[in-house]
Amino acid sequence: MRFFREHDTPTDPGDEVTRIAPAVAYDGDLYRLPDWAQRRREERELGRSHAAEGQIDTLTLQTGSVPRFHELEDERLAEMARIEELTEQEIQRARAAFESQRIRLAESQRTFGEARKALEDSRRRVAELEQPSRRPGDGRPSSIAITGGHWPAVRRWLPAALLLTLLVIVEVPILYQVILSWGDSVAMTALLAAGAALVMLVAPHMYGRAFRSWQENGSPAKGRWLLIGVALVWLGLILAVAVLRRDALVRPLVVDGQAIGPASEGVGRLPTMVLLLALLIATALIAADLGRRMHNPNDRRLFELRAKRDAEAEACAAAQVAYQADAGYAESIAQYLQGADRRRAGRLRQLDSGFDSLATAYLGGVVEGLKDPEAASWAERIVLRRRTRS
Repeated sequence: MRFFREHDTPTDPGDEVTRIAPAVAYDGDLYRLPDWAQRRREERELGRSHAAEGQIDTLTLQTGSVPRFHELEDERLAEMARIEELTEQEIQRARAAFESQRIRLAESQRTFGEARKALEDSRRRVAELEQPSRRPGDGRPSSIAITGGHWPAVRRWLPAALLLTLLVIVEVPILYQVILSWGDSVAMTALLAAGAALVMLVAPHMYGRAFRSWQENGSPAKGRWLLIGVALVWLGLILAVAVLRRDALVRPLVVDGQAIGPASEGVGRLPTMVLLLALLIATALIAADLGRRMHNPNDRRLFELRAKRDAEAEACAAAQVAYQADAGYAESIAQYLQGADRRRAGRLRQLDSGFDSLATAYLGGVVEGLKDPEAASWAERIVLRRRTRS
């Protein structure tokens, strides 16, 4: 009895559900046959006892009438009635268990179907998203997020990183000169250093991330105006830092009480301002572009979808195992019900054979107790007559 259909050409291992044997097959037996070996030993001992006490002798065997046989026959008939009663109870219980298992199987089938549907949906979404981005705003992740390789990242970001490093190296002497011009003013030095770090690197990087998010997800007009406003504020800060640096570079320096010329001696104020402004803008633009390229929001979306797909694959596998186990157990109950008549007939055959062996064991005990060859001959005739009659 099957509760599912198997696909001939499955496209995915999760699309095929094959029946597996349940961990514990259904066992609804209420009746257990007697321990024939123990009973035979008891009957043999009883036969010896009856022979020793004189309850049975050779003359009784000659008549063919053994009182103990009538008692065994009554016990056999009682056992037969008990088999019929308990077998009927077993069938009723198995039918109830089968109906209950069918409900459980339907639930596990529904759970497995939902888990497989969710997994297929996640796989489809991941497959759709696993296309490298060609341009900002196309909703695709970067090739680095798809392949997970390191060399594409190095090849893509190394030129900009090297250029940014070069600009920072150029900035270090300028920054040193500016800090030196402030003398012992620790507060101004810290303020200038923090402002330079924010204006040159941190703020542009964060702006690049926000700009890429806007490119990918879009934003209302208020968001676009906010980006423009931030860019203008950023440009104003860069201009202010450039003015401060220009003033520091064109101001004569005093080192160890000795006046020396300005660091930009020979260069006018305007060219110095232009060079400083270009340097700051270039550094900020590179930092912003790195932030824009390194933080594609679709990369995170791809990682989350992959994690969701993996979790759903595990849940689907667990649901499939539960479904297979429930289907196997339901089939086990069905097979138990189908074998009810066969099991009843087998029990009756074993019962007849078992009680026949008890009668034989009793006669053997009687013969051993009487120790009479003639008694053994009559006992053998009785056994042969019983077997012929049966």
